[in-house]
Amino acid sequence: MTSERKPGRRVRLADVAEEAGVAISTVSRALNNPDRVNIQTVEYVRAVAERLGYHTRRSAIGQADRAAGDAVLPAAAHDTASAYGRSPAAVQPQSDLAAQPNVAAVGIAPQPTVTQPGSPHTQRLRPLGPIAAGGLIPLIVKDTADGVSSQILKGAQVTAMESDSVVSVIETGSSPQRTCQMLDHLAGKVDGVILATDAPGTDFIRDYARRVPLVVLNRPVEGVTSVVPDPRIGVVRALNLLRRYHHTAVTYVSGPSASWANQSRWNCLHDIGQRMGFKVSRIGPVQATVEGGYQAAVALEDGRATAIVTYNDLIAAGIVLRLTADGVDVPGAMSVIGFDNTLIAPVVTPPITSIRIPRAQIGQAAVCRLLGRDVGSYRNPSDTQVMQWMVEHGVRCEEEGMPDVTLVDTSIIVRRSVGECRRA
Repeated sequence: MTSERKPGRRVRLADVAEEAGVAISTVSRALNNPDRVNIQTVEYVRAVAERLGYHTRRSAIGQADRAAGDAVLPAAAHDTASAYGRSPAAVQPQSDLAAQPNVAAVGIAPQPTVTQPGSPHTQRLRPLGPIAAGGLIPLIVKDTADGVSSQILKGAQVTAMESDSVVSVIETGSSPQRTCQMLDHLAGKVDGVILATDAPGTDFIRDYARRVPLVVLNRPVEGVTSVVPDPRIGVVRALNLLRRYHHTAVTYVSGPSASWANQSRWNCLHDIGQRMGFKVSRIGPVQATVEGGYQAAVALEDGRATAIVTYNDLIAAGIVLRLTADGVDVPGAMSVIGFDNTLIAPVVTPPITSIRIPRAQIGQAAVCRLLGRDVGSYRNPSDTQVMQWMVEHGVRCEEEGMPDVTLVDTSIIVRRSVGECRRA
């Protein structure tokens, strides 16, 4: 969009904001306090301002100095600065640029060409790199009452505070439209974003990652930095526990069919279960709620299942509550294992054994990826033998080795919902 201005009228801050498609406050920060805005927005806003002929007081003073003969930069350096729409102070020597971190190594996907909102021009931008310390990082979640987002936030805050950065949490609900609107509103106002909801589609996410440094949690998005739980170790330990109690078959209760996590957990259980000699079956999908667990329990009572693994703890809790109400002994007649190790797992009677997703570690890893820091290894030394077994049996994770994806290991929390198999 090109603003219509009367000939001769001085270009205002509002004109730059309208042309760039951003808020006036964002233009002000980009021109006067660039350390508070991500570098891509700074470069874009300055390019628009230069094209419109907008000059801040600071730039006017600089022009006056040059007119008086005070050389600010050599001509070659000044030309380079103008080409990128940046102030001369932002230009680095080539030797310094060569020493910068490898963008692929820190997981920020190279996306050199983007079209900025509100601009008829395609801007050539540098690939999004790690954000600077001291920034603002919103954590976007679907629901703050699920006990999951608080664990992610806790880990993210610990790592952020080490760099004087701040993590805030924003709940957007389950509406994809509302989530996308909030993300668009945050563009140019924050330094990076951690996305912990599956509401936006992958096309939107890829486009957004070209504008704002972004880390996606709990699902991999090709070309975008992602941190996802690796269910393999937790599943191996759960199946070893069931085998210790002489179970030979396991049934998976499926959650939302469109959920990447649901498909990942089923694939892992099916693959490892078969390699360990289990007969593996699946029922569902059901809602990922206690009510969904009630519905699954009705179907399970009519079958011969002795061991159940569910998509999440809510479904597991619903199954345990319904079976107990119907006089079915847990774990005497049926053993139940949940996923996530959320707050509901230990308060049900009997307490539910659950495959633990290390949410705090996921939050820590997300902030590390945004800051361009080494995530390090969270692997428990006791899991070395499990990993060796998986290597020997060819058990792989699809995301293993992908440069944009950080995998975080799972584990198991054993409680009283698993017991001896008493059926022939």
